[in-house]
Amino acid sequence: MANLKVVPKVIPIRNKDVTKDKLIKAVGKVLAEVGFQQLGVNLVAREAGVDKKLIYRYFNGLHGLVGAYGQTVDFWPTVDELLGNEGQAVQSMPPHQLMSLFFKRYLHAILDRPQTLEILAWEAIERNELTRELEDIRAKTALEFFELMEEDPPEEVDLTALVIFMAGAVNFLAVRSRIHRTLGGVDLHSVHGWKRIEETMDKLLEGILSSKTSPT
Repeated sequence: MANLKVVPKVIPIRNKDVTKDKLIKAVGKVLAEVGFQQLGVNLVAREAGVDKKLIYRYFNGLHGLVGAYGQTVDFWPTVDELLGNEGQAVQSMPPHQLMSLFFKRYLHAILDRPQTLEILAWEAIERNELTRELEDIRAKTALEFFELMEEDPPEEVDLTALVIFMAGAVNFLAVRSRIHRTLGGVDLHSVHGWKRIEETMDKLLEGILSSKTSPT
């Protein structure tokens, strides 16, 4: 009687990791191309070249897979990337300098991630549990960065509203730069154009966060 070849029931760790990486990269690519509403396990599995069942096996479904993609540096910068060479030195910065540093680094980080810009563009017109998953990841990064702020901003400043305003402005300009070279006469495809934006950020945040409450 011929010996039967025994097929292992456990997938080798290396193969599992390779497959997971393929799926994570695939979901980012497909998401950037079709958006959140059209994203589905069939499209992602086809892009990755694997069985869609593996999305459920490794990530418990599409939501988990998008979350895993959101945790990658391909999608979003880490706090260390945003800190750059400053490291812990940012703790001694006054609030306006620290916040300006964050948003300038944030701007360049997303400009260097064209796929992320496409996803942010989709987020502007679509919303569901998948967009919220990525929003939570971005918010966590911002909170980790601003926890380094030792000096409190002026009491009269609504810091949450200011952060939302700045993030919205940065996202808008970065996303617009995908298809528009200029906006209001500012060249969004040149170093000089972005320098104008950065210098304005500095002045705006200094004006707001260096203000003092008027004496009564």
